[in-house]
Amino acid sequence: MHAIRAYREELGRLQASWDTLSLLGELSGNATEMAGTRAAFGELSTTLLHQLAVETHRKALADVRTKAQNAINILIRNLFERTADIGFLCADEHVHALLESEDAGADGRAALEARFREYVAKYSVYSDIVLLDAEGAVRARLQQHAAAASTHPIVADALAGEGGYVEYFGPLDVVSGESRLVYAWRVERPGQRPSGVLLLVFRLADEIDGIFHKLIPPEDWSVLAFAAADGSVIASSCPIQLPVGVKLPPQALRASERLLRLGGRQYLSVACTAAGYQGYLGPGWTSIGLLPLETAFEQEDGVGVGTIAPGLLDAASGGSALLSEELRTVSRKAAVIQRDLNRSVWNGWIRQTDSTEANVAFSKLLLSEVSNAGGKTQAVFEASIGDLYRTVIAAILAKCQAHAAFAIDVMDRNLYERANDCRWWALDATFAAGLAERTPQSARACRDVLAAINALYTVYSNLILFDAEGCVVAVSQPAQEHLLGSTLEGDWVRRTLALRTTQDYAVSAFEPTALYGGAATYVYAAAVPSRSGRPPGGVAIVFDATPQFAAMLQDSVPRDAGGRPLPGAFALFLDEAGHVIAASDDRFPVGSTCPLDVDLAMISAGEHLGRTVIFDGCHYAIGAALSQGYREYKNQDGYRCDVVAICAVPLGPVVAARMAVSRQAAAGAEAGLRRSGERGPVLEIASFHIGPHWLGVPAREVLAAVDALDVKTAAATRPGEAFAGYKLHQGAPVPVLRLGARLNIAEGAPDEQQIVIVRSRGRALGLLVDALGPIPAVASGDIMPLKDLTARDDVPAIGVVGNAGAGMLMLLDVERLGCDLVGAQTQRVEAAE
Repeated sequence: MHAIRAYREELGRLQASWDTLSLLGELSGNATEMAGTRAAFGELSTTLLHQLAVETHRKALADVRTKAQNAINILIRNLFERTADIGFLCADEHVHALLESEDAGADGRAALEARFREYVAKYSVYSDIVLLDAEGAVRARLQQHAAAASTHPIVADALAGEGGYVEYFGPLDVVSGESRLVYAWRVERPGQRPSGVLLLVFRLADEIDGIFHKLIPPEDWSVLAFAAADGSVIASSCPIQLPVGVKLPPQALRASERLLRLGGRQYLSVACTAAGYQGYLGPGWTSIGLLPLETAFEQEDGVGVGTIAPGLLDAASGGSALLSEELRTVSRKAAVIQRDLNRSVWNGWIRQTDSTEANVAFSKLLLSEVSNAGGKTQAVFEASIGDLYRTVIAAILAKCQAHAAFAIDVMDRNLYERANDCRWWALDATFAAGLAERTPQSARACRDVLAAINALYTVYSNLILFDAEGCVVAVSQPAQEHLLGSTLEGDWVRRTLALRTTQDYAVSAFEPTALYGGAATYVYAAAVPSRSGRPPGGVAIVFDATPQFAAMLQDSVPRDAGGRPLPGAFALFLDEAGHVIAASDDRFPVGSTCPLDVDLAMISAGEHLGRTVIFDGCHYAIGAALSQGYREYKNQDGYRCDVVAICAVPLGPVVAARMAVSRQAAAGAEAGLRRSGERGPVLEIASFHIGPHWLGVPAREVLAAVDALDVKTAAATRPGEAFAGYKLHQGAPVPVLRLGARLNIAEGAPDEQQIVIVRSRGRALGLLVDALGPIPAVASGDIMPLKDLTARDDVPAIGVVGNAGAGMLMLLDVERLGCDLVGAQTQRVEAAE
């Protein structure tokens, strides 16, 4: 971890400086005690480096885990569609006819093989279709092969199985000697013995190569692979580093996040199992993600870090769960140590005021170096944590982009199937006969076919057969039979009836329709073919968009390492105009305009957009991806419909910008020093800050600065009242004046405030301030009396110093502040009485 090594070396050099300062401090009796600060910074440095290592390791694994999880989830969703395809194709009447005919001969086989070619022209994910009879003999097939029959156990399993399909990966005698993914289903009529087995051979290598290509950019060192239950690698994105057939050790298949040694090289390793889709878990494979150790921790901000909104890092560090509580604790502890050190130096400088000891100059110089060392140490803490926040935000942006790409890829793959389904089902001879005969019997036959299809394909709310005038002839759902005899409307109906080839289809716009209960959806349609050229009608499929898109988006919401959705994260589908198609969050109604500040015109197909935006009072990391289609869908079939997926993760609430408060310690006061005799006697001013205002009191009137903890609020104290309560100091209670309330100026964060104890009217008085400042020595002649600047007499100030080295400094009158406190206490008592 090169960045952490650099911080360790810098902290080591600072520790050496602390050692030297400690030694010098022992030579000065007036020096601030540094042993506690030195030990605290040393202990915190060790904790910081450890937490930085933990977070860096976690960040490196997050990206490769996202890729591995997306890879297996995309594959499983694709394979789920195959389990429906095999069942429907087995019910095809042409398949039954060939198996049941004793004299079909070569012509019957040729006709069925032509139908197989028509099927694969639409469902291009298959490389072969093989039809076997009950004895395993090949009756028809798509690809040439020497084997005339199969003796493989898959035939007996399919014939005897009661679970529907059989999913098999391995060599198959009638397919290939190499491993192939095959789906088998018995061909049978209800109540009869099975007459054969149908095999669908999936283009697994082609599909996996496409998945890996989308998930791994060319410059990415990640390696993705799928492994069987025994650890054998089925597919790999890098055959050199992880060849197919290699058997991984058992720990590689567990989500242990341990180093994995392969081929003499060490890898960070993750293992992900399928999340499942509608109960389907796939073949039981594990997705493996590997990252070479030598490249795992290269510091790259990544896409979108340049777009981080102002104030985002403060918001993230303040209340976000982007980093662990341990690391945020380190940041807070470092600030507390530095604040205590500054106060100690400030008090040390106060003790040197008007001192006549010989070593005053040495003591002040030592105090200055102590303050500088503390500032440099805290700067390293802040820089290291700030850099890590930037890289973590970059990693979250990358995760959002990856999840958006996953969402749009799943959508394209899903709708690809819809375009295939309508074209294939339109070829069913039952529909052509029903449209030609137009009898009650033919209408019932069409209804039964539609119902059987819909039972297998639950992603549709209804399937509709309509004639050349758009009149509804049959529907799949009994609840939709009121549509029978009605005429369909819409441009998609006209376009469907104008189609002339079996490869063409039409799609409606995503809009509300009565076919879907008034909700918005897509309707896919294809023409029923006719020898005359003019279609006698068409088949329309009403996509069940609401639950289907909701499921896609829920699966696309970014998650933590445990698989739980990140709090507040959401995902959207938008059309090219920015209107919401679907959302995982109720704040984005369907049809509304997306309120996120994202320019969709900046996104091109195949590319991702990452940026941070402000929405609903919160900073968000946004990832967006544009639809690029799947295989021929939206690429070679003439259909164009741009959809954008957006994934968002909250980074932290928008907070008001912190007031500019100087944190310079007292040792930096030399810039404002004026020697006696230049313009009169020298006055040392103990300064402090309230918000952006620089104030001070004569240093000789200051007793000490203390923390603002354990201030005892007096009874009946009202919010905003100048009297804050009492602080116990050296065994005695000291009344505390809220200086911001007295001067009517805004205060900073209460957890950072301190108390300056001064002498006023013969007693100790505490002034509540935001931060301590320098202690400049100014010539009396440089103090401009307040009466020369304003006629107001309600400001408890002596004057203003305009050349104190750090801006305009107002010198307060501690005597008047004492009177103000007495008055505030009296008013409170009278009010209580």
